[in-house]
Amino acid sequence: MVCLSPDAGPGPSAHREERVVSTDNNETTGSEIPAPSPAGVDPTSGAAPIPGPGVAPVPGPGVAPVPGPGAGPVPGPGGVPASGVSFTPVSPGARKRVKVIGALLGVLVVLVIAGVVALKVVNSSRTPEAEVRKYLDLLASGQASAATAMVDPGVSNDQRSFLTDDVMASATSLLVIEEVAADKNEDAETRQVSATLQVNGERFTHAFTVTKEKPTMGVLNNWTVKGSLAAPVSVDASGYTQFTVGGVSADAPHKLVSGKPATYLFYPGVYTFTPVAPSEYVDVNPKTVAVLDGVHGGTTSYADDADVSLIATYSDELKEAALESAKEFLNSCASIPGNQNSDCPFALQSDAVTAISVKTMPTSLEPLEIDPGVFQGPVTFAVTYSDKYYMPGTRDVDAKVVVNVQFSNDGLLKLTSDGKPDFFVGASL
Repeated sequence: MVCLSPDAGPGPSAHREERVVSTDNNETTGSEIPAPSPAGVDPTSGAAPIPGPGVAPVPGPGVAPVPGPGAGPVPGPGGVPASGVSFTPVSPGARKRVKVIGALLGVLVVLVIAGVVALKVVNSSRTPEAEVRKYLDLLASGQASAATAMVDPGVSNDQRSFLTDDVMASATSLLVIEEVAADKNEDAETRQVSATLQVNGERFTHAFTVTKEKPTMGVLNNWTVKGSLAAPVSVDASGYTQFTVGGVSADAPHKLVSGKPATYLFYPGVYTFTPVAPSEYVDVNPKTVAVLDGVHGGTTSYADDADVSLIATYSDELKEAALESAKEFLNSCASIPGNQNSDCPFALQSDAVTAISVKTMPTSLEPLEIDPGVFQGPVTFAVTYSDKYYMPGTRDVDAKVVVNVQFSNDGLLKLTSDGKPDFFVGASL
């Protein structure tokens, strides 16, 4: 138990005496409790006094000063306080957000640069010459349908029946691209593109007009090629009504009858025009033609420079039929009164003839060079005369039999009701 002596005054210099009374033996142990040191001096340590109100603190060894009222901010370790400026520490979350935003900005910049580069690369393939080359590449690879879809030939459907992949697949030679170059007027809305090309070794140049169209999404250039490379080919047929190219058939009127040949479009290439034989008596005479830029042929192998002329020749079957018809006629002339036929040789038509026979019958007939529809051959008759007009007796009469094939107005071989050729047969001396 602690008791305070009544003698201890309140003054600063007063001493208090503390008596410790033992509860065990009621003995009091006297020990003095020292009074506070003046000005707050620690009597035991000798440390500097603790300042009173309004007095600046004096730090002890290694101790940071404690600011008094009105003092400025205390800098952190190693920091130098700025006059009148306070700093708020950045939180870890804020630092993370700053890093993320910085990374996103960096990615955005990279994407913008990449987009600009990619746009330039894409537009480099969307130029007038690139568009023309794309069209020519389709033709060079035989893609007729795609080429037609890209550049409209500008004709009716009945004239573009040969602008197909199958027809181009039948060509023995297709387009070869040598050079494609655009004019220097780069800012113009309409450009001229010149292409140097080949077909079967024949070189030609074609000028394309290319117009600028509305950009896709406002940034992707678009160009349209004007003027198809499909060339018109006129076909004139004599002795045929149709022809085929690559399995595609079409009519082939005779221009001398119809007034004009049939015209069809073909892409550049070397094609074989095969006429359709109307009967077994007509040969099939194909014609191979090189189609260039509106010009056909140009070499000795492909004789036609413009139109394709399909002229029929006739088979051995027609020659045999002509011979049989000639024999039938000659046997008729070698009879009485058949000899009176005005188409028989004049020497046989006399009423003084008493007997006739064919001494030498022709064994074959040959067509004339100038007219393959005319056949002829020699024949010899043995004719017996009375003394009515001539010297009596039997003598040889040499003649020539001529067989003319009959044609319709459109130049086709005429056939009889039984499907045989229709002939006109005569004989003369």
